[in-house]
Amino acid sequence: MIDIKGLYKNYGSHQVLKNLNLTIPAHQVVAVIGPSGSGKSTFLRCINGIEEMTQGKITVNGHEIDANASKKVWQKAIYAIRQETGMVFQQFNLYPHKTVIENVTEAPIVVKKMQKEKAYTIASALLKRVGLSDKENVYPSQLSGGQQQRVAIARALAMEPKLMLFDEPTSALDPELVGEVLKVMKSLAEEGMTMIIVTHEMNFAKNVADRILFMADGVIVEDANPKAFFEQPQTNRAQQFLQQVTEF
Repeated sequence: MIDIKGLYKNYGSHQVLKNLNLTIPAHQVVAVIGPSGSGKSTFLRCINGIEEMTQGKITVNGHEIDANASKKVWQKAIYAIRQETGMVFQQFNLYPHKTVIENVTEAPIVVKKMQKEKAYTIASALLKRVGLSDKENVYPSQLSGGQQQRVAIARALAMEPKLMLFDEPTSALDPELVGEVLKVMKSLAEEGMTMIIVTHEMNFAKNVADRILFMADGVIVEDANPKAFFEQPQTNRAQQFLQQVTEF
């Protein structure tokens, strides 16, 4: 599903990602954790071309982006990857002037040229799936943060993606609203969606993910199953991190 070889990302002289190499098979749920500034979000954003990598190759479902490719070839590959990839950010990024269902149907109608009636049928089903079937015709400002994030998830799913990327989707939410978003994400995992999740929610990572990538200083320090990572981390850096996040 995803193959990453020799991924580097620099901002000027600052090296953010350093020689990342990994393969993620279809239907696997990968939680990416680590301290702030370790390159987690940049790694995620390189996968769908929001950030241009400095060096390396990324292949997603047969579509390859190569740092050395021409701009035209690179853009074509990125377009193909984005057609099959949904992404949910920290901020909800909903259109404030559009209703909930208009937000969800926008991309299928504009990008996929889907018939409006079909797009609305799919959107209604997705909003029911995330527990918001009664909010189709309200505006984002009338929703809680947790509800807005669930709309953002439905919007990403409306493109019928084969891969979902989550960049700290609960970090902007009040603690009491986090659970409703994680519940939707857990259901996606149980249905076999391939997912890469940058998160600070350690219990979610431990209980839902198939695999943990622990990043620090731009490299993958540990790559393990959740039980092994949380019970017997292999490096001092991971041990230090876990001690800090579970101290209180």
